[in-house]
Amino acid sequence: MHTFLLVFIAEMADKTQLMVMALTNRYRARTVAFGMILGVLTISGLSVLAGDIIGDFIPMQIVQTVAALLFLFFGLSSLRAEDESGGSQGVNYRFPLISIAGAFLLAELGDKTQLATVAIAAHHQEHFAIFLGAAAGLILANILGIFAGKIIFSHLRENTVKVASAGFFFLFGSINLFETIPFSFPIIVGYSIVLMTTAYIVYSRSRRSLR
Repeated sequence: MHTFLLVFIAEMADKTQLMVMALTNRYRARTVAFGMILGVLTISGLSVLAGDIIGDFIPMQIVQTVAALLFLFFGLSSLRAEDESGGSQGVNYRFPLISIAGAFLLAELGDKTQLATVAIAAHHQEHFAIFLGAAAGLILANILGIFAGKIIFSHLRENTVKVASAGFFFLFGSINLFETIPFSFPIIVGYSIVLMTTAYIVYSRSRRSLR
């Protein structure tokens, strides 16, 4: 029970919960929920059974860099226009369930909820109970995030939703990138200018393609 409460509280307003909220603008809520659950079961299992071994086989710097690039990709794709069938032009989302699960898994690796689960598992022998508690805490917190995302985005204009979703992903991607690779202030400024310019170009071309 204490694992559930700890993970649930730690996940509230965490970057993965906000990421799940933003994904509800890109995919159906049911798809986001199933993808999230798949990611939760995977990360909870890895946390309990593998623990600190994960860091030995997969350097955390690589994990965070991949997660950062994935967030930035989602941000740019959120700005693209959707055709009449609801798909983003020029982007092929053939496997949304796997994409969402992968994004969640990468975002959670090294996160405070994952590290908390590893720490609890290292000091207790009830690994299955810890797995259930951690998974339940993550699932409940992110189900709330999905509902919140649908409610918030349903009351906003489509363009506002696109920009807000992209902003979430750009923020989390940039934070992950800066935590992984130390940048000087001038490089951060240059990176921000390039990112905003690229986002503006993608958004502007997307708008023109709908006219």
